[in-house]
Amino acid sequence: MLNFEEISAWVEVDGQELEQYGVEENLEKNEVTCWIATQAGKNFSIAYRDNAPYREVSLASYPTLDGSDISGRVLRPNNQSRTIRQSDQAVSATSRRSFMFSKLQLTDEDEYLGQASKHLGEIKLQIRRVEINQMGIVPSVTNLSGQSKVHERSKKAVSHCVSYGQETKSEPTYNVGVRHLDVDPLVAFIFKYRDYDLLQANGIIPKPPAVERKPAVPEDVLDLTIDNDVKEEPAGDEIRALDDAIRAMRQKRAALQSKRSNSGESSSQPPAKRVKREKSVPSGEVIDLT
Repeated sequence: MLNFEEISAWVEVDGQELEQYGVEENLEKNEVTCWIATQAGKNFSIAYRDNAPYREVSLASYPTLDGSDISGRVLRPNNQSRTIRQSDQAVSATSRRSFMFSKLQLTDEDEYLGQASKHLGEIKLQIRRVEINQMGIVPSVTNLSGQSKVHERSKKAVSHCVSYGQETKSEPTYNVGVRHLDVDPLVAFIFKYRDYDLLQANGIIPKPPAVERKPAVPEDVLDLTIDNDVKEEPAGDEIRALDDAIRAMRQKRAALQSKRSNSGESSSQPPAKRVKREKSVPSGEVIDLT
């Protein structure tokens, strides 16, 4: 909800407060502005609450929907809930029409050229300190058609507008006359409403964080799944047969080594050298041996 000093305000749909985005506060004008996401075809309510522990005077709300003023609600000092909700507008003493968000239609009809309100897509709620000075039956209100069409050349980035539901019967409604106790309102709350996707596309509603993708499996990763071509390990009998064959080969090798060592041949004595016989030297020839 929006807050300014001891006053709070919000917009509800289906009994749930709409989340506010991009809240800004202007202390010079006593204004608090935000963005809210809306859905076409949904009824809505405007609510405000006095959080002051004690107040001697009444507070009155002054709603403006898409630039059109409608009657508000008075919060008296003896109101125990300290909260006022307004979901409809009286059109006679015994009938009302509910607030609704609708889809805005574009048209090329010249009668709508230049007719779009500069406050289209905006709900404004002023709160004033007042004194009640009279009561009476509410007068008939007829200007509740809303602005469902805008000219296609208006170039307003708005896709929704405020409209009103079917007229329904209600208990007799009384209005009150008030006197303003201050020149300026205590606060003005401004709710700029747009389609959710439009707010997100313009960065007013943050986009959800990107989902981290799992890294791709490297090509050289071995596939350890079972394959029918994989050779099975030897069974127990085959393993024992191999062990016996290895053991027999070792025994045979040891027997050969033992036979060699007992043959009398000493491996430490160098083998006898063979003497090459020289041819006989003819007499009278001298051989130089130097």
